Amino acid sequence: MLVRPLFSATLLCLAAPAAAETLTIHGSDPASANVNDLLRLSVERFEGEDGAALAQHLEAELGAAQFGGRPYYRIVAPESGAPTDGLVTGTTRASVDEVPVTEKRKRCVEDDPVDKKKCLKEIEVDIRCRRRTITIATTARLVAIGDGSIRYTRPLNTRDQQVWCPDRSASRSVEDYISSTQRDHVRAIRGDLAPRDYSLDVRVEESTKGLAKPAQAAFKSAVRLTKSDQVAACAAWTALTRDVEPTVALAFNLGLCAEMQGDFTAATDWYGEAQRQGSRSTAIPEGLARIDRNRRALSDWDARKRLMGAD
Repeated sequence: MLVRPLFSATLLCLAAPAAAETLTIHGSDPASANVNDLLRLSVERFEGEDGAALAQHLEAELGAAQFGGRPYYRIVAPESGAPTDGLVTGTTRASVDEVPVTEKRKRCVEDDPVDKKKCLKEIEVDIRCRRRTITIATTARLVAIGDGSIRYTRPLNTRDQQVWCPDRSASRSVEDYISSTQRDHVRAIRGDLAPRDYSLDVRVEESTKGLAKPAQAAFKSAVRLTKSDQVAACAAWTALTRDVEPTVALAFNLGLCAEMQGDFTAATDWYGEAQRQGSRSTAIPEGLARIDRNRRALSDWDARKRLMGAD
């Protein structure tokens, strides 16, 4: 098969060590909502007691969203009257319900007269406890001002239940749980409305099956090299293809190398080669799915830049 050149000077920035026997993949997932033509966004106060705070947090998260080091949205204050392309509205409500419950406990009714730490007879008794249920419901909606279309809507519901007794306290307060959950809801909404960068370490294949003895040694050396120099490891695997037919493990690792570099065509080819040779590893469809999402994120950004009139 045709061996694609995988490495260039631009890849040298990826030479930093990572976790053992892994390659570090950087990429982006696209926004799941249809927001490519919405450059300016406003966030109105959400309905509910904590709606103002949640809206402020969401506004800050969307304002901080970037792609390629550039802001994804221009945030417009809704009260300013300035033109905006999209308006985010919603509700957030929390309810707390407490009821009495009982639990069983063992109680010693006869101590050992010789050893006070031992019990000769125990009985079960009921103790009075409280069960607290917290329910938090948040709904967000994004409307495009230009045509009035609803581009996005998402309900988020979270429920927590705790029981505390005289001998066991609640692990968190109501206020802490509500605050933490609403922050999670904000992050979920932000993740739908703007692309999300990620960095993950993907484990390389270590099998030398199908390689001759000299090639096995070079392959294993490259695997060890991933601990200190990922670029050099990939260069070593690429060099192997001049003398041997790629095996499943070699093809997969070269796919990771290409994905790490951002050469998605080469990565897809190498992952496909590993599959054609019989690999059933779930890491391959996961890699192909990452590439598809990354391509969509880049395509969305290109369309967005054209609307912004940017290079």
